[in-house]
Formats: sequence, C-alpha cells, structure tokens
Amino acid sequence: MTTNAFLVRKSAIWNDPVFQEGGRGARKLLVTEVYDGKEHEAQDAKWKAPAEHETCPVQLMPDTEVAVFNHETPQDRHFHKQGTEIYMVIEGQVTIEVESKDYLLDPGDMLVVNPCSIHEVKPGKNDFLCRVITVNCGGVDDKFVE
Repeated sequence: MTTNAFLVRKSAIWNDPVFQEGGRGARKLLVTEVYDGKEHEAQDAKWKAPAEHETCPVQLMPDTEVAVFNHETPQDRHFHKQGTEIYMVIEGQVTIEVESKDYLLDPGDMLVVNPCSIHEVKPGKNDFLCRVITVNCGGVDDKFVE
C-alpha cells in the first residue's frame, strides 16, 4: 500500500546509519522496484532511517527514482540511454563532470544530465550531501558504465 504522502526530512537522512562514518553514503528513497532483502514498501508517510540490518522503507514510483548520497559514495563515469538525472545539492559543494565539462554546484543548485550524456560525480576534498532524481528511469538496466 502506498501512502498518500512521503515526507523525508534532512534530519532523518543524517541519522541514517549509511551516512555515518564508515557507511556506504547512499540511500534510495523512491524506486521503480523493491529490492528484496534490502527494501520494503513504506507504510508510513514519514520516512525513518532503518536500523542497521533492517530493510529500508521506500516508495514505489514507476519510471522514477530518488536517491540521496554523500562524498563517501563510490562513483563511476556512466550514462543512461533513457533516464534523465537531476542533481540537487543539499549541503556542501559537488563537482559533476558532464561530457568533459566540470560543473561546480553549491547548496540549492541543480544540474540536469540528459540521456546519453557521459557524466561522473567527481571526488572532492569537502563533505557534501546531494539528491539525485532520475526520471524516465529504466532502473539498473539503464546504467552503462563508461
């Protein structure tokens, strides 16, 4: 059952074990399909970080995914044939390379990466928190590592 709303507070993200020191630094919140053993469909309108070894509440949304990640998340150069990614910086600064051009984003900035554009979130010296929304999403089958 999908809730009528899905509220994700920044404070809840910061309390998530994946964003603590040594965590993987990324969390999906809206997904095109639930990954068994890692996620479950949210039953509550207010998102709460799962305890370590619990599955994460997510909202199902066809053709759309939303994730939050930080400087600890491993990155790769990739592109999507159908998905458009929209990056929004929450805290810190992020450099994203798109087709060999660097874009430095500050809090509140947004960068749209269109399909077939090779891109990479570049490792930096500073901590950051960023949100990425993928629309017209083909899920894991639409990510091609360069």
